[in-house]
Amino acid sequence: MTCDSCFYRSLFYFHAIIAVFECIATMTLFILVAGSIPELFFKNDHPNNESWELISVETRLIIVILFFVGAIRSVIVCVFLFILLFVFCSFPCLLCFKFCHQPLFQLLKAKATHRLFSFNCNCPCYRARPKQRFQLQLVFLVLVSLVRIATIIFCVVIPHHITTKSLAVVIGISFFFLFINSLFDYYHYRVWWHYKPKFVRLKQPIILPKRTLSTKHKRYLPYPLLGNMRTGKSGDKLCTKEPCTNRELEHILIFHLDDYQPQPRWSELKRLDPSADTYIGFHRTSAHAAAAIAHSDFRRSVTPPQMLGFGIYFARSIEKTVGKARFEGAIIAAEIRMGNVKEVVFNELNTVRNTDNWHPEFDTVYYNHKNDQRDEFCIYDEKQIRKWIIVIDHIHDEKFSDYGMDSEFDDTKCYCI
Repeated sequence: MTCDSCFYRSLFYFHAIIAVFECIATMTLFILVAGSIPELFFKNDHPNNESWELISVETRLIIVILFFVGAIRSVIVCVFLFILLFVFCSFPCLLCFKFCHQPLFQLLKAKATHRLFSFNCNCPCYRARPKQRFQLQLVFLVLVSLVRIATIIFCVVIPHHITTKSLAVVIGISFFFLFINSLFDYYHYRVWWHYKPKFVRLKQPIILPKRTLSTKHKRYLPYPLLGNMRTGKSGDKLCTKEPCTNRELEHILIFHLDDYQPQPRWSELKRLDPSADTYIGFHRTSAHAAAAIAHSDFRRSVTPPQMLGFGIYFARSIEKTVGKARFEGAIIAAEIRMGNVKEVVFNELNTVRNTDNWHPEFDTVYYNHKNDQRDEFCIYDEKQIRKWIIVIDHIHDEKFSDYGMDSEFDDTKCYCI
């Protein structure tokens, strides 16, 4: 386990610590300013000036409500911790009984508790949607920030009153803690949606190029996001549309994978839409090759035997790539510009086998198999590939298990709780 994985696994501790410190700091300052030291941040030069305005009960109530609404995240966490401390400090004997302290430890170790500390929604619909989950957290942070800004403005516009202006400073200080929490949320999102695998159990180590990732490389997807990891709960089900017309690569791998219903055969697709020029293809290869592709591009296969000629091969469906590829360890879903397509059937394979004479007249050779699920095609130029997503097989990637990503959303029983 690396320092990075330990840090990721400890995110909920950091969220809890930030929440406690925010509550201690802001509540202490709030009490001092509202109670005994109203001039904590501003000097009162004219305490007896009759122009000083008393704060009405209604105004005080509004300020307190806005203050607690703006700090709702920290308040919830601290109330949860306070209840635990109160119960087990008031009745310390409970810790002596196995049937009491065991449930407590299980509660503190539960993934749902960790998500509560980090305010990470437990709803199953976000299990496979890390981007939407982060967007939800971002919206929440923006709303909380707006409430705090509104509180500051409300306190500042009250004329001639040091207490309210000092409270505005206290709320301004609380933005520091909000900023730290937002950094943790962004880091969590980056780990999931901008994933980088940790290669293991390879015949030889991978030496990654120093150059950056290819502009065509959209992302690696962590194994826990794949379609065969869907739980079947509401919001975390496989796509059931027949046929599914969503051609987003992420959607295909996350909500379909092996059950993916391929788009129509190329000839049928062109009949339905004569302007169609792109197609989704799937390519299996080794983990070594996938890493090299991510940093550069595909390379044409020019070593015989090549059934459809020299080029880059793709299958029409994910499931049917099994057994076709010469290497295993990774799967790549790609969006491809087909160009001018030469379609062949079994009896015509000899016209394209082990040659690239079909180019430049044709950019792609498409093989219409007897079983349409087993169709495959070969493109001549890597420039025809527009973008791709790579998934490293779980036996060759241990990052998600080191980081606890494979169990991060376990034991969700009450949806968002």
